Amino acid sequence: MTLFIWGNSLVPGTGSSHLSLSVVSMARSWLSGMGLPSAWLTNLLVRKMAHFSEYALLSILVHSAFSTGPKLSMRRFAMVCVVPVMVACVDETIQRFVPGRCGTPVDVLIDCCGAAFGFLVCHVMGRALRRRKIGHE
Repeated sequence: MTLFIWGNSLVPGTGSSHLSLSVVSMARSWLSGMGLPSAWLTNLLVRKMAHFSEYALLSILVHSAFSTGPKLSMRRFAMVCVVPVMVACVDETIQRFVPGRCGTPVDVLIDCCGAAFGFLVCHVMGRALRRRKIGHE
């Protein structure tokens, strides 16, 4: 996932904009086809949603990789917090050196919010699964 994130950061601004505008066009067509308004969906929103979702998935993967049992250990908590933040900082630094791109602290914050959401999903799902398992025993 980290390579995917950093690989996308290496795409020059024109290519990155073309991709996100394609997503906007496709999503607007899909929404309009369902009879829903689509003017609210902008290139900026799609780009920020991509940041959020990439880091939510990264956090879920890191959480899974460091999962050692039902209890949230300090090591796992630290890794789930530190790894996405470090990846986000490197990601935004990479973008500062790519033509047409700019790394921003706001994007790091959005990335961290996505990572926190991913962690929350893992935590809630883990609790629900443990409760279900206890109920079946």
